[in-house]
Amino acid sequence: MEHNLWAGQSGLARAFLLVILGFVLYFAWRIVEPFFAPLAWAAILATVFYPVFQRMARALRRKELASGLACLILSVAIVLPALLVVLLLAGESVAAYKSLQHTIASGVPGKMASIQELPAYQRFLEKLDQMGLPKPDFADAAERAFQALSRYLVTSSASILSGLATFVLHFVVMLLGLYYFFLYGPGILHELLTLIPLRPEYQNEIIQKFISIVHATFTGSLVVALVQGAVGGLGFLIFGLPTPLLWGACMALVSLVPVLGTALIWGPVVIYYLLSGAIVKALLMLLYFAGVVGTVDNVLKPILIRRGVEIHTLWVFVGIIGGISVFGFLGLVLGPFLFTVLIVLLDIYKAEFGSIAVDNPGP
Repeated sequence: MEHNLWAGQSGLARAFLLVILGFVLYFAWRIVEPFFAPLAWAAILATVFYPVFQRMARALRRKELASGLACLILSVAIVLPALLVVLLLAGESVAAYKSLQHTIASGVPGKMASIQELPAYQRFLEKLDQMGLPKPDFADAAERAFQALSRYLVTSSASILSGLATFVLHFVVMLLGLYYFFLYGPGILHELLTLIPLRPEYQNEIIQKFISIVHATFTGSLVVALVQGAVGGLGFLIFGLPTPLLWGACMALVSLVPVLGTALIWGPVVIYYLLSGAIVKALLMLLYFAGVVGTVDNVLKPILIRRGVEIHTLWVFVGIIGGISVFGFLGLVLGPFLFTVLIVLLDIYKAEFGSIAVDNPGP
């Protein structure tokens, strides 16, 4: 004979269970919160590559083996390009550091000294003299900036190692989550949907919107990365910089990094030429890379994502920028998704309660 938990019980029992449930959920969230981002990325990658996993599972006839192999392939596809970019940036950074050290130690270079011969600079000095201000000392400013950079690199080495350890831990958590999401993702999703008090058609609509946004964001980010890499490599070729194909490929990879993006590649180059005295070239490079390459990300990505989610481009743009500012890199997906869910919920509200408002217009 089955017994109802609430049979013969007052509302106090329900209130007690809800309090205990809220208490446990709070501390469970505190435990999961540090790993929310890697687990969310695991869910996103599982959504994108689940059809690939299904084909591998049918071919191998073992889901566990297919899931492990899919995780291995994805981890190699993520780690190898990232490692290549880090090694290239590290090598170029060391070379630029030594070059700047030699430049500063040898005094003001000829290119920087040539600035003082420009008519505009002479007028600028006259204005400073009229105001009773001292003349700028480029060598002293560059030396102090170099010393500050050296101190920062020394003092931040411990935090860099700590950040690297955290990244490795989060990457391992993401791979574990991806492995189990491939195996049990549909079952987990079904259990979560049983807790949502919405009609099945509304639940399916929200799920389909999430899948569409994930695919649109993934495809849009990939296309934008390729375009930015091509335009960035063209910029390196135009300005006579070495290995434009290699650095264009690096720009395509780092374009996925929020906020900084391709500036991780061209930013140090512009700073180097600026400190070396090639002011005009540095400013032209800044104008090209920030104006042209940056515009590709800010304009093209919202347009491409909008085609997949079917909402206004303005909301996609606001969702991407605001989502990144709130959630970090994860906001690239969560921002547009939250706006889309908001629109879906408003449509549900109008469908469910709009007729009530019409039937009962009030006094």
